[in-house]
Amino acid sequence: MRNQRKIKILVILPFLSGEGGTETVVNEWISHFENSSNLEVKYLLPQGSMRDHWYPDSRSIKVFRFAQVFKNVRPVRNALGAIWLMFGILFTSADEVVCLSTKLIYEVAFLRKTFRKKFKIVSWIHFSLLHGQDINLNDLKKADYHLAISSGIQRQMHDIGINDSNIGVVWNPIAPSLNVIPEATNSPFKFIYIGRIFIDGQKNLRELVAGLSSLNKSTTRWTLDVFGDGPDMAEFKKLIAKKGIARQVIFHGWVKHPFDRIESADCLLLTSRYEGFVLVLGEAIARGVPVISSDCPTGPDDIVNDSNGYLYPPGDVQTLTAKMKSVIDNEKAFNHQKLPNTIVDFYPKSYFKRLEKYLFDFS
Repeated sequence: MRNQRKIKILVILPFLSGEGGTETVVNEWISHFENSSNLEVKYLLPQGSMRDHWYPDSRSIKVFRFAQVFKNVRPVRNALGAIWLMFGILFTSADEVVCLSTKLIYEVAFLRKTFRKKFKIVSWIHFSLLHGQDINLNDLKKADYHLAISSGIQRQMHDIGINDSNIGVVWNPIAPSLNVIPEATNSPFKFIYIGRIFIDGQKNLRELVAGLSSLNKSTTRWTLDVFGDGPDMAEFKKLIAKKGIARQVIFHGWVKHPFDRIESADCLLLTSRYEGFVLVLGEAIARGVPVISSDCPTGPDDIVNDSNGYLYPPGDVQTLTAKMKSVIDNEKAFNHQKLPNTIVDFYPKSYFKRLEKYLFDFS
């Protein structure tokens, strides 16, 4: 990186649950930039957060806790947050303001014009532009530059007329693991699923159940460990029972660090209709676990390759079943010890080198 003045970055966060992948990545930023000599990064939470345990106690983070008191009253929370954000922008000396929602981009662009500020606005959207909630593509275009967390999101930006030279594909950081999860031996083949429980929504678990039910026609020598919870859990269990695979599925509920609970695993499954980056795929591969994932818009095709897993067309249950049978039959031998090296470009050292280059170029 070339030597130049210290760049000041202000990151503005929307109202977050406190338990998602976005929070994980923001924490990586906080930790990395805490003592940076090149970038000064501060964070604003104008509406607070549903849970406030996820971020560290740091002088770089400012939270409007009064708005957080009204976390369950969205109109009040929005209004209070907008007022607080106004003062945050008025008094900022940032060179770049990074926004994690299109609503924030709209508000910051208005405030920049009102207060005649000179900073650049950078979008950092963590969802597919065509599937994420509350994404306004016209507001997205009000940003000067864009950090794309997947090449799929870059393609979506290109398709709506955003210049490729204003987009930086940074992906998301995946923490390397010191431990490789061994394959299950002397036992049924062990599939795992980690994520929210949505049958027909984003996670598309009806397709997962259909694939496993079809797999039973060829072999019953498998189990599925489910780590997660969600609004469709009761219906999910009923569907599993209806398809006759209940004895092969083990539910663990929501677990804060699920990979720490897994003593052995053979393959992680993902059947999503859409994603942003899909951190769980990288987390599994970093621990030596191969994956089978839908080739859904944005995310999986950046991470999954012939050396660490399989992709299948979304909605194609027959191919999903065939891929599951392939890993059970060991048609392609995945070396658990070597899998972590297939995603080195996503590890923090490479990620932050790439990110810092773009942040300097944007300024």
